[in-house]
Amino acid sequence: MRLRISAMLIFVMTLAVSDAHAATRHDLPYSKRTPGALNSAVTQATIHSTICVSGYTSTIRPTSSYTTGLKRQQLASGYALNGDQETGDYEEDHLISLELGGSPDDPKNLWPEPYNMKFGARVKDRVENRLHTLVCNGTITLRAAQRAIATDWENAYKRYIGPLPSGTGASASTREPAIKSTKAPIQSASPPAGATAHCRDGSWSFSQSRSGTCSRHGGVAKWL
Repeated sequence: MRLRISAMLIFVMTLAVSDAHAATRHDLPYSKRTPGALNSAVTQATIHSTICVSGYTSTIRPTSSYTTGLKRQQLASGYALNGDQETGDYEEDHLISLELGGSPDDPKNLWPEPYNMKFGARVKDRVENRLHTLVCNGTITLRAAQRAIATDWENAYKRYIGPLPSGTGASASTREPAIKSTKAPIQSASPPAGATAHCRDGSWSFSQSRSGTCSRHGGVAKWL
């Protein structure tokens, strides 16, 4: 019994340290409240019919009324930075982004991430886009990308992009150029079944309409 109690205390203390770390940094959510949640429709086997299809995330994105309501609740219950509960100062962000197979509306995957801080919501968007490209290129697995973004997105940024940008999160995205890979995109020997276009970043689009095809992947390199 004593061993079980000791083990439980260690577990609780670990969670407390993790949440204290998040509370100090503010760019990470509280791990107990927002551990991340997945979209069951997105698996490694389905990425080319879901997240790697241009426009897919717009079909599953929750309404602004839902996310704003959830944001207000979370800000009022401990997520506000320095007491600031202005909803416009935060992005109701998916910890595991929709383009990486995160759950669209599970509160365990959403939290109000501040814009006005050194590494805020807009900087996180950049590593999400980079990981999405790598998953659709076949460079890394979906699970690896999900684990990286859910565990500590700043470390994921350093690993897959490079040094974090200087300045605040609110201004860094407007000052710095778009991320460019230092490596040539990985080319597939042949298009996957159902692909309609090859994007400039090396990913494939399965869009049935030419409008918006490869819009987040550098444009169309070749129509199929």
